[in-house]
Parts: sequence; C-alpha cells; structure tokens
Amino acid sequence: MPPAYAGGIFSCGLPRAPARPDNPPMAHPSGGRRRSRRATEPCPPRSSGAGGAPPQRPHDIRRREPAAPGAPAAAHSRSVEVDPLVRTAELTVVATVSPPGLRIEGVVDADSHRHLREALQSVASVRGDLRLEMSRVEFLDLAGLRLLMTFARARAARHCTVELAGVPPHLLQVITLIGWDATPGLRLGAAHGC
Repeated sequence: MPPAYAGGIFSCGLPRAPARPDNPPMAHPSGGRRRSRRATEPCPPRSSGAGGAPPQRPHDIRRREPAAPGAPAAAHSRSVEVDPLVRTAELTVVATVSPPGLRIEGVVDADSHRHLREALQSVASVRGDLRLEMSRVEFLDLAGLRLLMTFARARAARHCTVELAGVPPHLLQVITLIGWDATPGLRLGAAHGC
C-alpha cells in the first residue's frame, strides 16, 4: 500500500474515517476556515480485477525494466576521446591523458613532419614522463624517427623520459640498428606484433 501523501490530504485505498467532534477542522491563519485534512472523496480502486496487479500509469516507475548489473560499465566501455591534435588523410595524432602523451596513427613521411613536430611541441611543457603510443603507425621515415629522438633528448635535459610504446617490430629493428635505442631520455616499451 503506498504511503499517504506528506500533507495528509490523501488516503488512497484507505476507508474514510468518520468525523469526530474532538478533531474539528483547523482554522486558517487568515481567519477563514480550512478544509479538513481528510479526503472528501475516496481514491479510485487500486486493483484491476480479482486479485490482479494495480493498473500502471505511463509515469509509473515500476514500468521500467531493471538495468543489468554491468549496464553502466557497458555503456561506457570505451574511453573518452578528445579532438585530435592532427587529422590529415594519412596521419592522426591524439593527446592522451592517462598516461600523458600522444597516440600516433597512420603514416609519418615528408608531408606530415610539420604536423608531428607541432603535436610534439604541444606536449613539450607537460611535467614528468610522456608516452607515445605507436601501435597504429603504418610507416615512419628516418626524418620522423629523428624528430622523436630529438624530442626525447630535449626531455632528458629536463630529467624526463619519453616512452615509445607499441612500436611495430620493423621500426624497433631500425631504431636498434641505428643505435637510437641508447638515446638519452628514450625508453622503448613493449613492441606491437604485426
């Protein structure tokens, strides 16, 4: 049975109590008479038939389906993305927050060096270590690798490191053959298997 209205003026489903002489209507502060707190008419019956469930109105919260236990997590299973710092036909660079750094996707060649340089400059003032996620890099030329090494050296001067994470094996092999794996401020994370 639903609780009575907070003001006490509804008694849905309850029989009306007879008026008693010791419970007269309350006087209104303005001098007029105020209605009794008891309802003057009974509410409609609550059952839809013999022992059936009460009728449900469109706004009734009981009509809603209970949510599955993992529904909120499933609705937000993907992380929130910010607008890319760079979005061209061949290159996309997105700033990441946790861990701080960049996610580089696509092709880095002569046409996109300027974009990569600007993206690196946008995170140059971040304190602490940075991570460059490279698992979606399809091609990175030597000039692009040189940009990354120069960036790592600049971070080393500030006692910070740059981690290259998810480097494709062929790029990892080039970095190791040239000897850039010993670059100050550079840390190579786990390689991304193709």
